[in-house]
Amino acid sequence: MVDQRIAEGRRVLVVEDEMTIALVIEEALSDLGVQVVGPASRLDMALRLAREERIDAAILDVNIRGGNSYPIADILTERGIPFLFCSGYGEWALEERHRERPRLTKPYSSKDLESRVLELFGWPDR
Repeated sequence: MVDQRIAEGRRVLVVEDEMTIALVIEEALSDLGVQVVGPASRLDMALRLAREERIDAAILDVNIRGGNSYPIADILTERGIPFLFCSGYGEWALEERHRERPRLTKPYSSKDLESRVLELFGWPDR
């Protein structure tokens, strides 16, 4: 059994331009006790949140309105904030510098999402 308390009170940036998917992500994170930052559906908003907000992790859709989420990933990397990409494309579609990042392939289940988020927070202990 997963001790989900590891996620309680954490702040997770959600970058997703499909509102239906964003709602599913929000619900899954809420079940873990996570506070959602966003969701951001546009690149400009996501960049601002990535730079300015206190966040503990992030979930990034690769393609969003206004471009892709690689500039956001770069900011998160500079800040030392863990994140994962969500995409319907395979690993080959990611920019080479981000191919080793955690990734969820769309479509994914809420259970898969929850597991990957908990991994970002260090569960299970590595």
